[in-house]
Amino acid sequence: MRIDSRVGLASAALWLPAGRCTTEDALVDGVLTADQDVPPGVDSVPEGQGESAEDMAAQAVLRALAGADRPMSDVDLLAYAWAVRCAEHPYSPPHRLAKQLSAGDCLPVGLLQGCNGGAAAVETAVTRMLTDERVRVAVAVTSDTFAAYGSRRWTEPTMMVVGDGAAAVVLVRGPGRLALVAMATSGHTCADIMEAGQDIRVRAPGAGGFAARPSDRSLSEAAHSVEYLGHCVNRAVRHALADAGLEAGDPGISAVLLPRLADPFTESFVRPALPEPLRSKARIPDPHTGHLGAGDTLANLEYALRCAMPAPGEHLLVVNGGQGVAASCLVLAPGTG
Repeated sequence: MRIDSRVGLASAALWLPAGRCTTEDALVDGVLTADQDVPPGVDSVPEGQGESAEDMAAQAVLRALAGADRPMSDVDLLAYAWAVRCAEHPYSPPHRLAKQLSAGDCLPVGLLQGCNGGAAAVETAVTRMLTDERVRVAVAVTSDTFAAYGSRRWTEPTMMVVGDGAAAVVLVRGPGRLALVAMATSGHTCADIMEAGQDIRVRAPGAGGFAARPSDRSLSEAAHSVEYLGHCVNRAVRHALADAGLEAGDPGISAVLLPRLADPFTESFVRPALPEPLRSKARIPDPHTGHLGAGDTLANLEYALRCAMPAPGEHLLVVNGGQGVAASCLVLAPGTG
């Protein structure tokens, strides 16, 4: 999708709860063992302290709107994505969030694309803004809470450790502070990586304790899913670069921000999926948040505004992927301030 800076980011916000879930918690609870391979560098992730997913999302939206100096009444579209729901009332989260925000005439839309949900929310909002002149300001927001899983979030630490939190971006017409130049998404229908392999959901409260190890068939399906996630990442990046009029070897590409997955999974499956010239420019922005469910894309946009702004003439890539499988790539350039 060629956006050509017709839509940009006015602001972004990340909201994380104050609690932390640690590797020590997982060791005490028997989720991890002393001889288990746990990637170094990250020994805790944010954990909610009773906040609902909508509570967290509302805080992120309000923080992002404040950063853009916009009232809620300016927002025409609220695109809300999440990856899991453990709440007692899972019905229509976007409408509950809009009500909590006193959003008035804003149109709330819910997106379910697993861990690629944040990218899907941005894509939905941008598409509406490019095709409907009445949509002038949009907010893309994500939130997920895995607090009910407790230390079981550490079950597969070489793949991902999930953290609780919310992220939001305010999208406006024109380049904003960070201009959207192009965006592409690629998908392939296959077994869900998590469902086929190491599914945290079967370790959810009430699921009867720890799941049995996956069958050979499930492991085969998981391998198939991971393979095609790589294909989707590669296609999304290539298509986004083509739409932006760039080549992978363009020296003006300043950085590639990757989803907040564990280093072993990233180094085995995500980085190798990138076109070769981009691999040395790729990094995980802030692994200490853990993997934020649907929120990695929006959290990485917040990081970009704060720590990774491209210089004039440069471009920044934000790459994400999720189960299903789907992957997206955003190409961004400096805005107008």
